[in-house]
Amino acid sequence: MKVVAVTGYRPHELGIFKADHPGIEIIQEAYRKKILEVIELGAEWFIFSGTNGCELWAGQVLLELRETYPIKIAVFPPFLNMDERYKPFEQDLFVQLQLEADFFEPLTQRPYEDPSQLRAKTAFFLDKAEGLITLYDEETEGSPRFLVDGARRKPNMEVFLITQEDLRVIEEEKQWEQQWE
Repeated sequence: MKVVAVTGYRPHELGIFKADHPGIEIIQEAYRKKILEVIELGAEWFIFSGTNGCELWAGQVLLELRETYPIKIAVFPPFLNMDERYKPFEQDLFVQLQLEADFFEPLTQRPYEDPSQLRAKTAFFLDKAEGLITLYDEETEGSPRFLVDGARRKPNMEVFLITQEDLRVIEEEKQWEQQWE
């Protein structure tokens, strides 16, 4: 497994509307753990679209881990100017990833036109990746559903889910550490 796609929920699907929401740190720690797990399994490239929410937060984690591990980061937005409707702090993260990723290329060289661009993005990631990391809850499908469903149908595709239980454990660990500081 050399190439791993990364996705997850959008911020509004998680009830996160501010850059300083405490849940972001917990989500990032969950992605850090899964990313390190797949690095141990031989992952070299991490690909994602740069969608706001989990993908941008995981992108920050990947940039940090790249300082220590020999990994590569590729960002493939499904269309041009995807970040136009992002909040300013999300736009800043998107630009940072655009500038610091090893590879950045919109999949279509035009602004959003219709859902076919999003379907093409899903097909692209399923074609290129051998693994998928995502925050996902079976009972709250949301935006990651299409990639998760496709990954589960693809032979030899490994799916690494970050669950609500994973987040709960990380939150409890964080509370425990703060108690002893």
